[in-house]
Amino acid sequence: MKRFALLLASTAFVTPALAADVVYQEPAAPVVALAPAYSWTGFYIGGQAGVAFNRDAGDVRYNPGTGVFSSTAFTGGSDNSDDAAFIGGVHIGYDYQINNFLIGAIADINYIDASSTSTYTITSGPGVVDTFGLSNDINFVGTVRAKVGVTADRFAVYATGGLAYADTDTEYFAPGTLRATNGFVPTVDSNSDDVGYAVGAGVDYLVTPNLSLGLEYLYTDLGKTDTKVTYTNGITRASFDANSSSDLDFHTVWAKASFRFN
Repeated sequence: MKRFALLLASTAFVTPALAADVVYQEPAAPVVALAPAYSWTGFYIGGQAGVAFNRDAGDVRYNPGTGVFSSTAFTGGSDNSDDAAFIGGVHIGYDYQINNFLIGAIADINYIDASSTSTYTITSGPGVVDTFGLSNDINFVGTVRAKVGVTADRFAVYATGGLAYADTDTEYFAPGTLRATNGFVPTVDSNSDDVGYAVGAGVDYLVTPNLSLGLEYLYTDLGKTDTKVTYTNGITRASFDANSSSDLDFHTVWAKASFRFN
């Protein structure tokens, strides 16, 4: 009996000590899959289309020279340019994201349906009014630009600027009346490659990790084209000069779509 009492007493002392050594672990929390963060880093290609506007027509200044026309023969002039013209093309670029900052480069080439015409009315004889002038067309325009901006998940806002280049055609024309009676050269054509700059800003949105849509504004300045053409009378050899000055600058607003290789 004494031995049984002693065994119970020993068990009472040992059991709490063993219980103190038992460690209870909380059940593991379920793993929650996080949505992947959108990355802007990588190459991309795409297209753009929009409008170019506020292109100024060049002015034409005539000097009667040796008396082919008197100063009073120049009765008036006008400048006509497209208020808005289609512009569209393709682009390729690369973006690199550093935390919430974005740097990159982009190159594009575009067709542009823009032209301007400047004319001057001349009284070339009794009751005869003829028109001299020039027309200027931009065949294509391209840019090579840097980008810098900030990102917020699917959105990116950036500023951009760099080189702009274009191919332009300038055509001078003279009326058929003078060509027939005095032998004036009717037209003089000149082609020129113009180089300038483009600056602007834009916003892009990632529809999917591989597709972005955007809107961009650019101001493009291709410099000034100054040209002098001399018209010579084929009979009397008298001549007069036509001097033109045209500012090749315009604004562009276009939408963009890009496929991205992440």
